Amino acid sequence: MTPPPREHYADNRIRLLVGDALAALRELPDNLADCVVTSPPYYWTRDYDIDGQYGLEATPQHYLDTLRTVISEVHRVLAPHGTLWLNLADSYSQRTAVRRSSHQDGLHGERGARPAWRELTKAGRTRHPAQNLINGRPVPEKSLLLLPERLILALQDDGWLLRSKIAWAKTACLPDPAADRPARRWEPLFLLTKNRRYHYDSQAAPSGDVWTLSVSRGAGSHAASYPVDLAQRCIAAACPDNGLVLDPFSGSGTTALAAHRLHRRYLGIDLRPDYHDIALARTGRQRPQREQQRRGAKA
Repeated sequence: MTPPPREHYADNRIRLLVGDALAALRELPDNLADCVVTSPPYYWTRDYDIDGQYGLEATPQHYLDTLRTVISEVHRVLAPHGTLWLNLADSYSQRTAVRRSSHQDGLHGERGARPAWRELTKAGRTRHPAQNLINGRPVPEKSLLLLPERLILALQDDGWLLRSKIAWAKTACLPDPAADRPARRWEPLFLLTKNRRYHYDSQAAPSGDVWTLSVSRGAGSHAASYPVDLAQRCIAAACPDNGLVLDPFSGSGTTALAAHRLHRRYLGIDLRPDYHDIALARTGRQRPQREQQRRGAKA
């Protein structure tokens, strides 16, 4: 049974909830958020080392179904004039070695190099292509799964309007290990709306659908954050002054920092309280001392 979400921090500008994204969204009222900017965990890319995490579902179909259910709650929580900015990269059908999000742990093998496949298998951190089922059929090994496109088609069936597919062109990123295909140097960012008319400030928005931005180096132990400039562009274009920005996969608070810089309110949800602590530090906040002591006593 999924435990209920709990409040990690709240003031008049920022609120952080610890818990499962779907469970937390179901506790929120209708039409609450003016803008949602989020990047869910990508499929079998990182292990965040916590029960209930998203991204390590048994099959791509289960992953798609899970995200679709979460985003259906986002639709309810989003105001009629609101927008959803969804950053989601694709994955390949292949034997997959998953690394932890920490820069320190889980990235090195017995001798300090990249872990061998046998080491990862022994640690339960690998999977095989026979599990890569979509609509009951395996996707051939080495093929892209087309997860973003499949999800967007499902969301259109659910009533979302797809207004734009933006290419986030990366100016610097980690080397791509594949030698038999072009290196991946961009990720999609989708702009979706509930209605034909919605809040959009064309003066504050970028003029084109190719955004050239560097890759974030992460914050603290969270290595998967997108660049704050990407979130700022979304918020500046689509969130009214003093509006509420929601991120159901808050992580280290990149969207929170963007909302803070643009003087918007923020609501973030994440399974890990330590990631929320990173978000608080990035926005110049810290939890009251009595809360920290109470948290330590319970531990």
